[in-house]
Amino acid sequence: MSQSIFGVVSLIFWLLIAPLMIGITFNFILPKEKKRLGITFLLGFLIYVAGFEIIAIPCMTKIMYNAFSYCVKYYVILAWVLMIPGIIKTALAVFKDKDLSKLFYLKKADAKNNRTSTASSITGSDELEIADPDVAKKHKIETYIYWGIFFALLAFQMVMAILMASFDGDDAYYVVESLLAQQADVMNTILPYTGISTSLDIRHALAVITMWIAFIAKVSGIHATIMSHTVIPLIVIPLVYLVYVEIGKSLFRKKQEFVPVFMIIVSFLMMFGNVSIHTPATFFLMRTWQGKAIVCNLVFPLIFWIFLEMMEKKEEKAESTGVEQTTEKVAAKAGIRQKISTASYGWIMLIFVNMLSGMCTAMGVIFATGLIGLLTLILLFIKKDWKVLIGAFICVIPNFVYLALYLSIWSS
Repeated sequence: MSQSIFGVVSLIFWLLIAPLMIGITFNFILPKEKKRLGITFLLGFLIYVAGFEIIAIPCMTKIMYNAFSYCVKYYVILAWVLMIPGIIKTALAVFKDKDLSKLFYLKKADAKNNRTSTASSITGSDELEIADPDVAKKHKIETYIYWGIFFALLAFQMVMAILMASFDGDDAYYVVESLLAQQADVMNTILPYTGISTSLDIRHALAVITMWIAFIAKVSGIHATIMSHTVIPLIVIPLVYLVYVEIGKSLFRKKQEFVPVFMIIVSFLMMFGNVSIHTPATFFLMRTWQGKAIVCNLVFPLIFWIFLEMMEKKEEKAESTGVEQTTEKVAAKAGIRQKISTASYGWIMLIFVNMLSGMCTAMGVIFATGLIGLLTLILLFIKKDWKVLIGAFICVIPNFVYLALYLSIWSS
């Protein structure tokens, strides 16, 4: 019983609290209105897994014996180094200042400061609140109902992903790699099909998502197979929908009440997308723990969302008038750091998104680079600023490093 409690507490810490604390540590790179809880968690999760990739690949390629134990030890140290500033910031905000707005962007508090009602901030229409409060209240209730439907669908998918867990041929390789790391203390040097020692399998080795799953299994004391088939879907499925929520907020910037309807449509497309064994929806719900499923359902939507955010900036600037212009002037006087943050946070996040793509599968490196190149051309056409090319080049540097490392190990 005590072991089960320890396992649950460890999972909550390493899958939820640790990424959130790391996000709080680094959310200073986000503009004020982007410091929401969801985006902060996304940022922290991306940095969290990127840190594992930096630790795991050297341990795997340079350490011959007990490589996984060294990887776990070094990664725990790195994770705590990244978490401690976030823990301190959280403790100060909760116990000393009693003001969570120092950690996150709270829309209700911001609306109160600007004399805007909570209802209008939910519906996204100030004019509706002023003209007819009853209609605004009705829209608010409808919005809550739609969100309730979506969360019910989300819960249904998570429960069915566990109760109707699908097993396929790839599990004989990927899941066993995680299990071997947990139980035999190796990193891709035992052939899962036969159990005999082998040289480093470079085709799969650099995709260290299996080793990250093994790490979570190791620190929580849960079997790696259970971790892959039961626990990982519980974190990946909500994370994917969190990205789609942010995409919806970007698409319906002035009509936020449309976001839950958008999410209901997305969830239905995911549930009924099993028209082929190769669709992203099939991988999303039936092979959630595999790297290629994470790339097509998490990495690619993340890239689209970040570019949507960057494409909105020019329009927002052109439409700002009156009070908004005054607010911008006040923010400009606050210092250069916030301006740098606003201009570059998208490219910074893309660096970690690309690291996640390489961590999941070698295919993700190629496809993510191509997708970023295509969207950069569109962004260049919209913003007409050649500096976006610099940002695009910097954010794909991890992909070039990954390919160079892959080719160097392959040739040797």
